[in-house]
Amino acid sequence: MDRLFSNYIIQKSFFFIIIIMLCIVIYFCILKNNDSESIYENMENKKPINEYLETLMKHNNERHFPYRYLHDENNNILPIVMISAFFRDDKERVELYNEYVENNIKMIGITAYKSFPKPITDTTGDSTSKDDTFDYYSNIKNWLFCFKNPVKYGFDSRHNLMEMSESDFYDADPSAPYGNKKYDMIYVCLKDTDSCPMDGWNAVNRNFNLALKCLPIIINEFGMNVLVVGRVNCGLETLYGDKIEVVDFLDFYKFQDKLKESKMLFIPNIYDASPRIVAESIIKDIPVLMNQNIICGSKYINNETGELFTDENDIRLALTNLLGRVDKISPKKWWKNNYSKKKSAKKLRDFLIKEYPDELNKVEEVHFFL
Repeated sequence: MDRLFSNYIIQKSFFFIIIIMLCIVIYFCILKNNDSESIYENMENKKPINEYLETLMKHNNERHFPYRYLHDENNNILPIVMISAFFRDDKERVELYNEYVENNIKMIGITAYKSFPKPITDTTGDSTSKDDTFDYYSNIKNWLFCFKNPVKYGFDSRHNLMEMSESDFYDADPSAPYGNKKYDMIYVCLKDTDSCPMDGWNAVNRNFNLALKCLPIIINEFGMNVLVVGRVNCGLETLYGDKIEVVDFLDFYKFQDKLKESKMLFIPNIYDASPRIVAESIIKDIPVLMNQNIICGSKYINNETGELFTDENDIRLALTNLLGRVDKISPKKWWKNNYSKKKSAKKLRDFLIKEYPDELNKVEEVHFFL
């Protein structure tokens, strides 16, 4: 009797196990079917990646700030978008960002706008970082940075970092150096209003306050004649007479001509992150006198390209040192050995392909759309 009962129990247990296994199989079949339907529904709401790239190209042409777009060596737009500054409204922060993520566009960051992504603390009244609740550090893993100390600006072990600026993509100007130098020095600080405020965006970012302390030394003590671009209505001509020329905003090509007529570039800036004008000068064989406290850009300055100073107290020594070797150095030659459009494009591709091998499988170079 006990043996019959045991057999009965075993048979029932086996039957029960079979039932459970069948239920599990049915459950996973249903789940898989639902997942397939869900994926299918999502695919219906998304454009195929090749089709969406057409949308991305349209966005590039429309210049959707703060997004920057990339292309390969054949000028084909890539499914990778860069965020270069703080979002200014919900269209940028919510709509466009979510649209890119939903369409499998990869997002990376680049430190090109002041202290971004660290909130801005200067006095320019730029409130975008204060009002922006988007967590750039958590949402973006891969970054191109230009800061001397990225940890100071909030980056940590979560992030993949490569030191690179958009200005790395310049080619040395084959026609430099230029003759007919009209100015000993050029300084660019565009006007904020006609009343020449000291707390305007340009005045703060181009450090007009420090420039005013240095100009008497540059002009009166060193006898240099200076071109100032942008600071009209500031009374500079009254102070320095024919030793200074002040012009208003110049379009790109006219400005490049003025740059060619200058022997040296003056950069007292601190908050202006890696200004392009530095690269534009070096590729023309024009050395740079730069504030060593600048957020980004001092990586370009060495014995072959210029001199660093701190303020009006040490500018005499820095300027003396630079003038002592200005005829012996070639900033353009140094640039050519270290930077170019092709070198930088290959470097950027090598950095990104580690994270996005499928997107960059057949790509040799990654370029910025200019």
